[in-house]
Amino acid sequence: MINETYMGYLAYVKGYLTRNRGMVSPNPLHPFRSRYQHTIRVLHWCFRLSEGMEEVDLDALCTAAIFHDIGYSDRDNEHHAIRSGRAFHEYALEHQIEEGFRDKVERLIYAHSNKKLLEKTDTSLELILLLEADLMDEEGAMGIVWDCMTMGNMRASSYGAAYYHIMENSNKEEPNPMVTSKAKMYWEEKKKIVSQFADLLAEDLMIGSPYFNIL
Repeated sequence: MINETYMGYLAYVKGYLTRNRGMVSPNPLHPFRSRYQHTIRVLHWCFRLSEGMEEVDLDALCTAAIFHDIGYSDRDNEHHAIRSGRAFHEYALEHQIEEGFRDKVERLIYAHSNKKLLEKTDTSLELILLLEADLMDEEGAMGIVWDCMTMGNMRASSYGAAYYHIMENSNKEEPNPMVTSKAKMYWEEKKKIVSQFADLLAEDLMIGSPYFNIL
């Protein structure tokens, strides 16, 4: 069932991003990356990861997910979390959102870029889930598509170039950063998909064959 409050939040975020030129990635290699679509997917991951967790403040988590990247623009996005928190604060004041709830959501938004908080034992469950949901997006199958679209924009000259780009990016070796058991499982599934794809692609391209590198 659709939450009408969240739909209102999303409409506001979409308009805000559009007005502040934050909808599309400023990186010319990534024009396909929509900040608004990312927001919807992070919200979706929050729903999936928190399912069955009665101790989670789901409303605060989902509200933070919707507003977490509203501060993006076409520049200086290292500080987008601060701008996002301030933008939500202004929205909450204008719409008379209860102060305690507002403060909780703001703290989540301000902290969401600090992925090292996943390693802290005193990090709140809501923040853990928001961090996990944010990291989960554009991994796995989406990561492969991202790599291939990027290589297309770079006018890659061969399938082999795309393969090596995938190996350096979506298929790079890295530890599982997740904390909750469900997120750990999804992360492993995503990495498995990429690894299997890369193996199949290497076979199709004859990577390692003496014929592959003949000029």
